[in-house]
Amino acid sequence: MGIFSGVETDDTQASGGFLKRFRGVRPSAFVEAGQAAPQPAGQPGQEPTFREPTRAINPTVSFLGRRLSGDDVEDVESYIESDKPVAAPASPPEAVYAPCVQQPEHVGVNVHAPSGEGVAESGADVAGRLGDEYVEGEKALRELDELIAAQRGSPSQTAAGHSSATETASVAAFGAEPVTSVQPRAQPHPEQQFAPGATPRNEPLPAVASVPVSSNPRYPTPGAHGATAPGEHNADDEEDDNEEPTSALNGRPVLVSADALPDFKRIVTGTDGDATLKLSTAARKEFVAVEIQPGIAIVAATARFSERAQFTTFVKDLAARDLLVQEEMIATEEVIAAIYEGKRREVTGTVEREASRAIGNFRDIIEAAHAYGASDIAFEPRDFRGEVEVRFRVNGDVYTYRRLPKTIVRRALSAAYSDLVQKNTNSGNSFQPSATQSAMIPLVAGRDTINLRWQSAPTVGGYDVALRLLDGNFKNYSVLMPGQMGLAPSQLALIDTLNYVSGGITVLTGETGSGKTTLLRALSYMLPDRELKKQFAVSEPSEYPLPWLSEISIIRRPDETDDEANRKYAEVIRTLMRMDPDDVTISEVRDRVVMGLVSELALTGHPVRFSLHAGDIISAFMRMAGGRLMLPIDELAAEGFVNAVGNQKLIPTLCPHCKLPAEDVMQEADLELLRSKFGLDTSRMACRNHAGCQHCRLDGLFSRDGKVAGGTKRPTLVAELYRPTDEFRQRIAVRDWTGAREVWRRERKTAFDNEDMTGKTVYEHALFKASRGEIDPQFINRSMQSFGQYRVFPGADGKL
Repeated sequence: MGIFSGVETDDTQASGGFLKRFRGVRPSAFVEAGQAAPQPAGQPGQEPTFREPTRAINPTVSFLGRRLSGDDVEDVESYIESDKPVAAPASPPEAVYAPCVQQPEHVGVNVHAPSGEGVAESGADVAGRLGDEYVEGEKALRELDELIAAQRGSPSQTAAGHSSATETASVAAFGAEPVTSVQPRAQPHPEQQFAPGATPRNEPLPAVASVPVSSNPRYPTPGAHGATAPGEHNADDEEDDNEEPTSALNGRPVLVSADALPDFKRIVTGTDGDATLKLSTAARKEFVAVEIQPGIAIVAATARFSERAQFTTFVKDLAARDLLVQEEMIATEEVIAAIYEGKRREVTGTVEREASRAIGNFRDIIEAAHAYGASDIAFEPRDFRGEVEVRFRVNGDVYTYRRLPKTIVRRALSAAYSDLVQKNTNSGNSFQPSATQSAMIPLVAGRDTINLRWQSAPTVGGYDVALRLLDGNFKNYSVLMPGQMGLAPSQLALIDTLNYVSGGITVLTGETGSGKTTLLRALSYMLPDRELKKQFAVSEPSEYPLPWLSEISIIRRPDETDDEANRKYAEVIRTLMRMDPDDVTISEVRDRVVMGLVSELALTGHPVRFSLHAGDIISAFMRMAGGRLMLPIDELAAEGFVNAVGNQKLIPTLCPHCKLPAEDVMQEADLELLRSKFGLDTSRMACRNHAGCQHCRLDGLFSRDGKVAGGTKRPTLVAELYRPTDEFRQRIAVRDWTGAREVWRRERKTAFDNEDMTGKTVYEHALFKASRGEIDPQFINRSMQSFGQYRVFPGADGKL
């Protein structure tokens, strides 16, 4: 396709001569196509004909030299045509001028002889016929070359190069040799298109004899085949691309190897359907993005790719998919390929491929919580906050782990509930923030199998999702025994007596997260002859692996009322009564129907263990006999019906490496109360060092006031356990709760710094551990009851 594409329908031709028409050359974006078909070239025996001139939409003058300099016309002054006559040259030119651009098929002189003559028309005849038109065009080309040479800053080429190029072109234009003897020139790149509707030229074009060399990198120097076409790389470009990337190129750090990349969870760029950002195979050679933590990514690209607009587009696409690019790095193609290859081996090895990034984010949070040793995870989305606070309960305290975008958390929770929840444990087919839902999720975190107890509920201005991390390894399960939990020897002796009972109930009370289910599990496992017994458990839902017994999990729907749920619970217990159980463990008793069935099981010779929410052991009796559970008082006070009642609490222990002496931290008034009221030696007491040390500090977890988690270790269990006596049951029978408390508390035989816990409360058990420097006495004063308000009952010797 020629550069002269548009034609006018006017009959008159523009003045200015043959070569002057080249000044109207325009790229395709600035030329308006003509309405009529182009005129044919001259036929044999006729005068040569020319195409009509193009009409520029933009009135700015353009030149052929601007195409030779790469179409960049910002630094080239426009040449204004002059109507003044130009003197003819002293001697005629010797060669035909062949411009370094593609000519149209029907433009130019008919240099071939008419059919039958076999002789081409000479250049002198053509020059004579053209006359002033040639002279004026020659003058214009000379001045144009001078302008280009001056602009490019090549003084030597302004004089010599301009003259040589012009004279050589003149020889090629009007010399004795025909045009057909000139070496052919390759076709331009397909992207160099011109005005629409023009027909491309198929035969090769003549080449320019000499072209001024450009010293400006903005103006590529054309070789034998013209300028470098768009999308192609010349030798210099290849050398630049193969250079080792350095931060001096664009200010980005250099990734020297795949191993130098920080630990990451997944590669988010790829060609498959699971990729967050789908890339072509060619793009993957020069660009990679990895997610180092939920919502945070690092990208690496080659030096040349980082300067392209496509690089910025990829970064914006990641941001649109809730991935914030924390770092942009430069790497070679070999390093990028190593990153992809290393992740491919990991995926095809032992790591299960993630179904989606949302589930991957959910897994990341669970794995982090497991690594910190957290017992619970709390997601707290709020409408009045832009981010969701994710918090872990570690060593009894709740710390902030991350603040994540709402979209990431919502997608992660929805995907986890839909794809990971055990279908026989969920209370809904999909996650519904506006409804209360329960479920269990089995997961593998590291080398451990865990169970997540899901509980969600709507809140004011949002919703909460609480996940309890439980042991889920059924094949290689481990049971935390009472002695490992922190119970005193006297308490362990009382627990041992529960293995030799026929019927009756054992009740454990305490606040949420106080270890009731863990202790019930241990009690069922401790039976000396459990291999010879048929044991059952009823849970809502199942939490811990109990492979030594038969467990029934109860599912509660979101729209289910308490009466409907309790009715379902009662049906399960009625079924158990007909399945010949030896003992039964029930996760929690909450209504009178279930309490009545438990009573029937206990009175018919089946030991039953269950949990109950109450403040202490007296409150447990009050609740069982109260209006909600409505257990008949004569059954409750019957001999052998209540085997034992306990109340417990988990308290974090102090780090032995950084704990501080209590006398250096606590107020003197509190220390004096501990000495005078409880008879404790405060010299051995210690307090928590909130700054922590290398043995206890949990970097990455913070309190809401900005303090790093530290100073504490694994929680210990403090408890009050009591087996009712005859005098105690008599008080219960007449609902004398105060008298029953006095009977129980009078059984204390030792001081508060003694490990014998007979007749002692959970508060007094905590005081004993504080006197040994195991827990912080400030925790007792703040979180349980103040030293001054606590009431001390006289012991068995009548002393306080």
